[in-house]
Order: sequence, then structure tokens, then C-alpha cells
Amino acid sequence: MATSKPKLSATQRRLVREVNQIADLFNLSPSSILNEDPESWTPRLQLAKDQLVRSQVVVWYTLVDEFLNSRIAHYFFSRRRSFPQLWRTKRFKLFNYHVLEELSLLQKLRFVKAINAVPKRIVADIERLNALRNGLAHAFFPENLKKVRPEWKGQSILTIQALERFGEDMQKVFDYFLPM
Repeated sequence: MATSKPKLSATQRRLVREVNQIADLFNLSPSSILNEDPESWTPRLQLAKDQLVRSQVVVWYTLVDEFLNSRIAHYFFSRRRSFPQLWRTKRFKLFNYHVLEELSLLQKLRFVKAINAVPKRIVADIERLNALRNGLAHAFFPENLKKVRPEWKGQSILTIQALERFGEDMQKVFDYFLPM
């Protein structure tokens, strides 16, 4: 017996419309790309793929940065108070604005490692993530970079195999930080 999908709420329908509109607006929707000149299909689909990969790398980089911020903040501030409670204090705001916002991801990683031991594989994957993000964020053609190629553990990040491995490795990093 087939089960039917639950109906979308009004908010969910609006969000689906907005996601489709954004995908069309930024030329990320394959259906809208395929409505254009066939000569443009391949390069536009490649650009859409590239943009989706870059955005995911940046999102996961930002999430790891937030995990590191949390570890450092918990070191200096009581764990008995939640972050929303801490954000109401001038001391915590100043710490965030003038300390955490000024540190790079690798500086934060070194600090967290000084606070407590971090497994080597987690450290290595965060360092790889930092290099990958920098290459993708600072070069329009990262494949032409000499030092930092857009790869994950030896494979082009634009391949499904590398993206699957990247996702698995990032999940291990997230799992390490989430029990906090």
C-alpha cells in the first residue's frame, strides 16, 4: 500500500516558491537553464554546480567556525548560562566582537586544541576545510591554483564521490562538537 505525502503548510508552500525563485534568479535551476539557448547549457550547468558546491563548503566552514567559537566561549563563560542569556551581557558581546570575530578559523582551532585534546583526524579535516574554503572563496578559477587545489582528500570537490566523502567527514566533525 502506497503512503501519500503529507500536504505542505502555507509557510512550506511559500518557502518552496521562494527557493525556486532564488534558484531561477541565480541561474541555479536546471529547468530554467534548459529553457535557454542549448549552446549555453553545459557552461551554465557547470557554473550552477560550482556555485552549489562553493556555497555548501562555505556553510560548513561557517558552522565549524561557530562550533569553535562555542568551545572558546564556554571556556571563558559559565556553561550554566545559555548563549541567549550570555548575549544579553556587555562582557560577552565585547568578547565576541573583539576576540572571536578577530580570530581566524585556524587560530580558533589552535586555541581549542590548547583547551582540550582534539582528535588528529578532526584537526586534519578542519585544516583541509579551511584550505578548501580559502581556495574556493578567493579564486574564481580555483582549479588554476598551485598550492590549494579544489580537492577533498585528493579528489576534485566537484565530483560526487569527493562530495560524498566530504559530507561524511564533515558529519564526523559535527558529531565531535555536537555533544557539547
